[in-house]
Amino acid sequence: MTNIQAKIEILFEFNKQLNQLLDEEEHDRFLQQQNLFGDQVKDCLNSYSEEELLTVIDSLKRLKIMVKELQIRADQCTKQLKDKSLTLRRNKKKIKAYK
Repeated sequence: MTNIQAKIEILFEFNKQLNQLLDEEEHDRFLQQQNLFGDQVKDCLNSYSEEELLTVIDSLKRLKIMVKELQIRADQCTKQLKDKSLTLRRNKKKIKAYK
């Protein structure tokens, strides 16, 4: 396994951990780790030449799909949290109105 392949495997594992954080509803940790993940992806892409990246193009395409799915999932979780927050605020206002 080459250095670039090892780095991509680490990114796959990182993506898996991010999904696990969403499963466990660890949203604050997810946001922190998401930023770190983005930095690592950028570093990986900037550290290697185009020729080296072409040798792992299939893995990069797979990673791109996984990142897109993670983003969709994160967006859905964000929407659910916003909806839940709005519902709680409405309920709080109703409780105050009854007092």
